Amino acid sequence: MGFFSYFSAEELVRIHEATLTTMETTGLVFTYEPARNLLARAGCKIDGQRVFFPKKLVEEQIRKAPSQFTLYARNPEKNVVVGGDHIAFIPCYGAPFVNDMDKGRRPGTLLDYNNFVKLAHAVPYLDITGGMMTEPNDIPISHRNAERLYSSMVLSDKPFMGAGTGPEDAIEAMEMASIVFGSREEMAKKPPFVSILCSLTPLGFDDKMCGAIMEYAKAGMPQLISSLTIAGATGPVTMEGTLIVQNAEILAGITLTQLVREGAPVIFAGSSSASAMRYGTLSIGAPEMAVNTAATAQMGRFYNLPVRGGGALTDSKTVDSQAAYESMMSMMMATLSGIHFVLHSAGILEGYITASYEKFMIDSEICGMCKRIKRGEEITAEKLALDVIREVGSGGEYLTHMHTFKHFRQELYAPVLEERDNYSNWHKKGSLTMEQRANAKYKELLEKYTEPSMDPEMRKELDHYIKSVRNA
Repeated sequence: MGFFSYFSAEELVRIHEATLTTMETTGLVFTYEPARNLLARAGCKIDGQRVFFPKKLVEEQIRKAPSQFTLYARNPEKNVVVGGDHIAFIPCYGAPFVNDMDKGRRPGTLLDYNNFVKLAHAVPYLDITGGMMTEPNDIPISHRNAERLYSSMVLSDKPFMGAGTGPEDAIEAMEMASIVFGSREEMAKKPPFVSILCSLTPLGFDDKMCGAIMEYAKAGMPQLISSLTIAGATGPVTMEGTLIVQNAEILAGITLTQLVREGAPVIFAGSSSASAMRYGTLSIGAPEMAVNTAATAQMGRFYNLPVRGGGALTDSKTVDSQAAYESMMSMMMATLSGIHFVLHSAGILEGYITASYEKFMIDSEICGMCKRIKRGEEITAEKLALDVIREVGSGGEYLTHMHTFKHFRQELYAPVLEERDNYSNWHKKGSLTMEQRANAKYKELLEKYTEPSMDPEMRKELDHYIKSVRNA
């Protein structure tokens, strides 16, 4: 399918040139000394903690990153290609709270995290098990990274997200993954997970993010180099100015990865949006979020890199009409503009703060719809159906025609939650709202969940590892 373009080719060049000028003359702060030392050796000017990037260096380094790579699942049938004409949906990330119709809003627990892993495993439209889908507040902080990774590898056989919380956790992620997927050298060839590392906007990177970026790059592990610049708060109030800040941060991070290890897989990851000026807060349900998604997709294509953006994003505090229209706006823009990696595709409420069980299921339906749209069409004689049209003629019907029976399962999306029956039958079934059907569906999936098989020796070693963490 063709992609929606927000800027012209000439405008993209102007944005690129303005980004490079910002990197060269304003520079970015890197608090992590090993990163500054590496950048200095590559030709960057250093003034204290501020790094000034030569234009030529940035353009040379970003060309070294691959335009496409594959994430290798425990189940090979669930491998995920990132880049090209592909789109991958990944559920919620980073929510400290959870919400459902039965218990309301509350701090997330390890049980909630495990439930979301199971749901992400069960839903066919979600391609990658989420990272920190909710914070397991009931266990020590020192245990959380290992517990999340253990659950992601044991309870699902899809690719997963690694640690995005610092170099120590990055090393732990690779240690645990190597139990299942082989040595670091093997994982560099067939990476099983991807991690997200973020800038400290505006125009900076802190020690934790830099340290993790360099650890993952050294091992050849894929990572999202991500910027969330807030128009009117951490970036200029104009979306063009915010895009410059976002671009500069992402390109600086990608330059660093390629200096650590040439060819290390990266995703150009933009998630910038607008400030709700009346309240001084981030708004992820704003139309400016969709604007940035479209612009980010174009910049990713401009640099020939896989690109992240969008998601089922909303500022709503509950699963309501606002949550629905904001989420679909963002997901459709990601689909139509050519985004490859859609984080937060299911479950997010309240501007990243809460993960909702019911919204997880509703958003999964949105993912299915978007995948149908993304699939596009193929013009063939069979699909043009001229013979069928001639045969049915004027005033006939296609419902009972063999052509319909032959193709309808492949051609027409079949919703899981949507109510398409007539009013009378809907009423007889209990007049259930979408939220009620979603509540029942997530419970049904958890009840029917079956843990995917794992090699007994791998499981034994993983169990031993997590036991040592819990007893530490």
